[in-house]
Amino acid sequence: MKKVFTYLHAVLTVTLAALFLYAGVSKFIPKERASHPKANTAYIDAIESGTYENPMPFRLTVKMMKTTGFLHFVGVLQIIAGLLLVFPTTRLVGLIILFPIVLNIFLLHTFMNDDMNEVIKTGAFTVLNGSLIAFYWKQWKKLLGTQRKK
Repeated sequence: MKKVFTYLHAVLTVTLAALFLYAGVSKFIPKERASHPKANTAYIDAIESGTYENPMPFRLTVKMMKTTGFLHFVGVLQIIAGLLLVFPTTRLVGLIILFPIVLNIFLLHTFMNDDMNEVIKTGAFTVLNGSLIAFYWKQWKKLLGTQRKK
């Protein structure tokens, strides 16, 4: 049974690696977007009036993260974590690096976006990442010094 869990863990981790490698790399691929004057006006109107109904806070946050280059930083971390997830000896480090990123994405969608599909999808990634980290509980006990000495 332990072999099955080990195999399942490896498959899920490599799948998560592929998803976040793709997400990280895609942040560096320029996208041609048509100008949307109505959307730009909506941003300005929301800021001037102080009315931030969902999903406007989410859209403004993502726009600012793109403008400042913060999303490129997140992309680099996603690529690093994805690469670490591929190799068994570095999987735990990759999962630990990825967890705050996935949690933050989930929380942004939960509190600032009204798209329930994204909340469910990012919530599933957060639970999956946490579950994969839990697989290493014995290493965590050693690291935290909570293992009983015999």
